[in-house]
Amino acid sequence: MPESALADVRVIDCTHVIAGAYCSMLLADLGADVIKIEPIGGEGGRIHSDRPFRPFDLANRNKRAVAVDIQRPEGVEIIRRLAQTADVFVENFRPGVYDKLGLGYDDLKIENPGLIYCSISGFGHSGPYRERGGFDLVAQAMSGIASFTGEIGSTRPIAAGVPLSDISAGCFGALGILAALSHRHATGAGQKVESTLFESALGYAVWETGLYLATGEVAKPRGSRHRLAAPYEALKTADGYVAVGVTSQRLWSRFCKALDADGLETEPQFATPADRIANRDLLQERLEALLAAQSTAQWMEKLLAQGVPCGPVNTIAQAVNDPQIAARGLLVEVDGRRFTRAPITLSGTPVTVKTGAAAVGQHTREVLHACGYRDQDIDDLAASGVVGLAAS
Repeated sequence: MPESALADVRVIDCTHVIAGAYCSMLLADLGADVIKIEPIGGEGGRIHSDRPFRPFDLANRNKRAVAVDIQRPEGVEIIRRLAQTADVFVENFRPGVYDKLGLGYDDLKIENPGLIYCSISGFGHSGPYRERGGFDLVAQAMSGIASFTGEIGSTRPIAAGVPLSDISAGCFGALGILAALSHRHATGAGQKVESTLFESALGYAVWETGLYLATGEVAKPRGSRHRLAAPYEALKTADGYVAVGVTSQRLWSRFCKALDADGLETEPQFATPADRIANRDLLQERLEALLAAQSTAQWMEKLLAQGVPCGPVNTIAQAVNDPQIAARGLLVEVDGRRFTRAPITLSGTPVTVKTGAAAVGQHTREVLHACGYRDQDIDDLAASGVVGLAAS
């Protein structure tokens, strides 16, 4: 197996819940040695669940687990010593929490000037909302996303079905870390990296912010429709829906040919892209009347034969079992469980998932050994409740 892209990078992961853990998981999938720090009793997402599925397991794979009580001075000292050996430090607590512990960037960079310190929070370490907690739903609401997600004409806010701001904040955090590592490679200097749920959600609203800043138009719910093309939406068939993207006159002609509706192509109300956008309600009605004659699979075959971009509206079960996913190797099995690997493909240093989530404190002893602690030191720390060791 080729060496992983980040095989020489060590990450201290002082995160909890999703955004920060997803950031460090991406680094772990890319080969970094990620040391997960969590409370001696285990992180809440690990222990407060009686279901076989725990989000903790997905976002904390490929990591070594160390259990430390960072409310104790001895625990803080352990984190400081680990940070001296690290390339990257990631935390996602409210701004100021780690500074009060003496584990902020200004503290840790003194002994490790090359450290890349990533803080992920709801709103950032400056500004009037600095002290607020970060939640995905709140970020989707405040970024405007919830206001223009949903069915046409709806006034009820709808959040995206995935924790969009959490995952995007984790991705932007990882991107910032990689940029900072590149800068350090050139200069030797570390730096602080920030990403926030609020800014990450707003950053995803590229079309909507661009439209407003250029024209003053405020985005409204559009269902699955595109604002600048028609038909570009999910259309009902005999047994489901097919999503189509007709973004040019050439594709419109091919689309009509696939539907055996050549007369539709030149009807005055649908003749040009502007006409189709202006009359898209009527267009949808006419198209769905035609599509009702056959199944999604039958229309897919005809549309693809004409080169029209299209796809079925899958359930998550259908998506996971799609042959394209299997061909690309996105699903991997580790420790008897299946995961989706990081959706990044590198030809020379492939992304790998080697281990599932480690047990609480599974690697405490080996990690502290590497930092100079003796067995007796570790046993004493465990006996006094500063660190946790996995049951042997």
